Amino acid sequence: MAEERLVALDTETTGRGDDGTPGEHRIIEVGCVEIMGRKITGNKLQLYINPEREVDKEAQEVHGMSWDSLRGCPKFAEVGQQIIDFIRGSKLLIHNARFDTSFLDKEWLLMGITEQTAQMAEVVDTVSLAMKLLPGHQVNLDNLCKLLAVDRSARTLHGALLDAQLLAEVYLAMTGGQTSMDFGETKTVAGQSWVRPQGYTLPKIEVGPQDLSAHYHQMVPLSQAHCIEREGVKLCGSDWGPEFDMEQLTAQEGEDKGAFKARQKAQREQKLQELLHSHGLESAYQDYLAAEKEADRRWEERLGAGA
Repeated sequence: MAEERLVALDTETTGRGDDGTPGEHRIIEVGCVEIMGRKITGNKLQLYINPEREVDKEAQEVHGMSWDSLRGCPKFAEVGQQIIDFIRGSKLLIHNARFDTSFLDKEWLLMGITEQTAQMAEVVDTVSLAMKLLPGHQVNLDNLCKLLAVDRSARTLHGALLDAQLLAEVYLAMTGGQTSMDFGETKTVAGQSWVRPQGYTLPKIEVGPQDLSAHYHQMVPLSQAHCIEREGVKLCGSDWGPEFDMEQLTAQEGEDKGAFKARQKAQREQKLQELLHSHGLESAYQDYLAAEKEADRRWEERLGAGA
């Protein structure tokens, strides 16, 4: 009997429609990782793609890629067949499969291909699988990495290849772990630790100063809203590490809502400036703000032109 071939796949996009469908949005990155015999083989595919349109601000904050950075990349029609050849006949592991397959199916149609992703490969939605195998837990990829002890330290911004690699490891840990002795101690029960192969490193995403400053800009308010406990002390912060720790503010007696919000804003600004200063990113942050302002201006111009 032929050995089962699995492919973990992830995409990054320019955004998505208000109803969750692709709408006018396009794929900008595809990452695929092959699994054979419950072993990650090292055979992988990573493609950066010119989306032929602007990247939404919210999407750019997630993955750090802009249209300007992708203009020199091939268009989807030029690389689509590579993706088809890589996934065809496989069991295709996708986290929240409906999202990625809807984008892929749109791209196939734009290429003149009527065959859908689910006809090219057996699609497995790993979100649904995780809900069955790990009931009662949040099943986003970050939390599954935490539950299954999959090292996610390389994941600061999203990237399709890195997320596909993490998904492959999460799948193996979630469904019984790695059985090959090349990958360390065998795990046979879902929920036990995944052991990454000795000497194997995850692909690193190149993050420039502007992207890193944007990451801190995004993380500080999220950390302020996230209550944690570190060494018995209740704080606000992030599970990523103590650099985002802040005092847990509470409204003082007689303090009105406006004054409390002003204190929260001041705390956010102070923490952001501390992080930017410690990494020498003050100038990069100003460049980031200027770029965002220019992107907003161009977007407003496009909206005005279409009116």
